[in-house]
Amino acid sequence: MTSRPLLIVLTSLAAEGCPQLALQLARNWQQQGLSVELLCLQDQPTDLRPEFEALGIPIHNFELGSSLLRYPRLTWLSYRLCRRLRPQAVLSFPLGWHSCIAIGARAAGVRRVCAHVGNLPPVWTGSAFAKFKLLVQLGRPFTDRLFCCSHYIRAATVRDFGVSQRETRTVYNACDLERFAVVQQTANNSQLPRLGVVGRLDDNRDYPTLIRAVAILQVQGICVSVQIIGEGRGRPLLEALISRLNLSDQVHLLGMRRDIPLLLSQLDIFVWPAFHLEGFGIALAEAMAAGVPIVATDVGACREVLDDGRCGLLVKPNSAEALADGIRQVLAAPEAARQRSASARQRALRLFSVAAMAQAYGEELGMFDAFMHRAMPETP
Repeated sequence: MTSRPLLIVLTSLAAEGCPQLALQLARNWQQQGLSVELLCLQDQPTDLRPEFEALGIPIHNFELGSSLLRYPRLTWLSYRLCRRLRPQAVLSFPLGWHSCIAIGARAAGVRRVCAHVGNLPPVWTGSAFAKFKLLVQLGRPFTDRLFCCSHYIRAATVRDFGVSQRETRTVYNACDLERFAVVQQTANNSQLPRLGVVGRLDDNRDYPTLIRAVAILQVQGICVSVQIIGEGRGRPLLEALISRLNLSDQVHLLGMRRDIPLLLSQLDIFVWPAFHLEGFGIALAEAMAAGVPIVATDVGACREVLDDGRCGLLVKPNSAEALADGIRQVLAAPEAARQRSASARQRALRLFSVAAMAQAYGEELGMFDAFMHRAMPETP
């Protein structure tokens, strides 16, 4: 491997989108002979630590505190770490914080710094967004590229953060397509249709609407079994809602699982109740690769990923009635659902590969140029 690594920065090692992307990138780059190290700004949660450790990737942690001093402290600690590691490039998944990291890295002599944009700019938060935008602006002279996970997010990033098109690039998120495409669909021997969703139990997914949709279907005489796969701070609220609606026999919170391909293969419908701030949805791409019929909310990212509804049924967001109706439509028209899922699988295989994502990121970070330069024999 190259002696000078790429440094990837994460907020934590939670089993969610950005750490999963970092893991995929790290694994791909290692296979190409590149060296990778990891910096985490929070020491909890540590869901994916075993996966990174299995790759032999060094993991660094910062203690930043909670006062305003955490900003200059992050800059200083980034400078010290980059002076010691001498990385070829830095890729920051936290946006906003990337500005402090970029300033420190540049001061330490790092040539390329890029950051990932995975969600809609939170303009509705008022003064909090103003601070966020200020951080993004401060980082502009020190950041080479902002990687936007969809065209939807890129357009919003340019519009709301006030950056130029040339400072951004759309690179779709990816999933391990082979891992999901090779698993065959399992016959449903149960009497109930099996629905499922994968994602952390936090504010990014509208799980309460899904649970209420199940209650509506039950009233209509349609009983389904639902698996919500993931962990997070929203679990107590979801457990309370499930109990209040008497759905404990139908809606199951499975927690974090590592057998996602197998679980997807057992589903009749993958339900993706996203909010409008959703940027891409890695689990959505995984369901597409697995060939599972999809019902998703009609928000910008889902519309783009699902090709305007050609790869999955889109329904009105924030509406339990609309979601229940969409689930009922898919159950009533299995052939139409099969055609959409076949299109979805082909789209996922074409657009959402780890190799394509890693190549695009590596080009902007200058990693392949550095690797090829080191690999060339010296001229006598």
